[in-house]
Amino acid sequence: MSIKKVLLINPPIYDFAAYDFWMKPLGLLYLSNILKKKNYSVSLIDATYRQDPFFSNVKSDDSGRGKFYSKEVEKPPVLRNIPRKYKRYGLPRNVIRERIKDFSPDVVLVTCTMTYWYPGVIEVKEIINSLGEKPTLLLGGIYPTLLSEHAKSIGYDRIYCIGDNWIDELDITIPEDFDLFPPPDYSHYDTLEYAAITTSLGCPFRCPYCATPQLYREKKDKEIHQVIQEIEFLYKKGIHRFAFYDDALLIPEDRFIEFCYGLKEKGISATFYTPNGLHSRFLSKKVAEAMMDAGFREPRLSLETTDETLQKKLEFKTTYEEFLKAVDNLADAGYSKSHIYVYLLAGLPEQDQGSIIKSILDVGTIGVKISLAEFSPIPKTPMEQSVPDPLLTNNSAYYHYRGLDKEMEFVKHLTLCVNKRIDLNIPVGKLSDYL
Repeated sequence: MSIKKVLLINPPIYDFAAYDFWMKPLGLLYLSNILKKKNYSVSLIDATYRQDPFFSNVKSDDSGRGKFYSKEVEKPPVLRNIPRKYKRYGLPRNVIRERIKDFSPDVVLVTCTMTYWYPGVIEVKEIINSLGEKPTLLLGGIYPTLLSEHAKSIGYDRIYCIGDNWIDELDITIPEDFDLFPPPDYSHYDTLEYAAITTSLGCPFRCPYCATPQLYREKKDKEIHQVIQEIEFLYKKGIHRFAFYDDALLIPEDRFIEFCYGLKEKGISATFYTPNGLHSRFLSKKVAEAMMDAGFREPRLSLETTDETLQKKLEFKTTYEEFLKAVDNLADAGYSKSHIYVYLLAGLPEQDQGSIIKSILDVGTIGVKISLAEFSPIPKTPMEQSVPDPLLTNNSAYYHYRGLDKEMEFVKHLTLCVNKRIDLNIPVGKLSDYL
């Protein structure tokens, strides 16, 4: 068969909760440009694209984020006892089916990020089978990289893992050097409220809860001028919000500062967000000033915990003192503390509720907001946990499975109360104030 038409699919999400927190299938967008250079006809179905023409009255916040279209669906048997609604988020099944039929692809490439989102991968295969067509079905992304045997059981023709540099069926090479990656191909979207971008792959740290070391052996950077060119191209297309997917954006410091002032020299007056978190240890005074000048908003810092015993188990990626210094540097650069967010982890193995509460109150006391990152056990990491089905690694299901759902609900409620007090400029008190 002579392959001419390649369809890329970002499937719908099956979950207890999902929100467009600057989500884009960046891997597929890189692949799109690689495929186009080989003269393939390429189309994209992004089931989680909220500005898709199918939808009407789409609402977003000032940062371009918003709710996905969703419908409640029946829970799989393993989740049946979870006392929450299970939903399907994204384009309706019949819309996806018609678009696949209209394009009539020779090859379909499907991605999947979270390991517990695999029901969307199954749905895509079911839709294609229902059409009676026989395109080659390929699956890639984080899910098949971390759970290859489970992914193979779904029945795609072949799975590809992150790090595989050759796709046989398409005769294309994925560059090993990130400098050789093309820009992400955003031409598939008619309207964009933001674009996701990354300046690097990988991270020099080896946090035991994180899968990044399993996905990338080392940190690989793009040349700063290349990243600025990518942003400038999109900026001239009218995109003025950008979210960075880097795991270690501030490392090394001189590279990040060069990047910030390079944007300014190009006259790019955009807004930048850091949903993956910034390393407090590397947020110096110079970095904070460069961030403010470049247009970074709502800076998000990674702290994880203020518990020194737990910090030791997490290899001391940062200390509470380094975090306090980073907050001071941001405040001195002009950021309001109430617009600074801090990621705290909750639900780690051997982390008791008292440790989580102390961290929440420690951080709230200094006047910055908390983003509670609920631990979910990721396969192939040192903190992997044995569960009967990957669906149970979903944080909502995991805490119910472990009998910790009431404890988690309490710390989530406490976080909301603390953040509300910060919004109202009311001092954060002792735990007794919230009981």
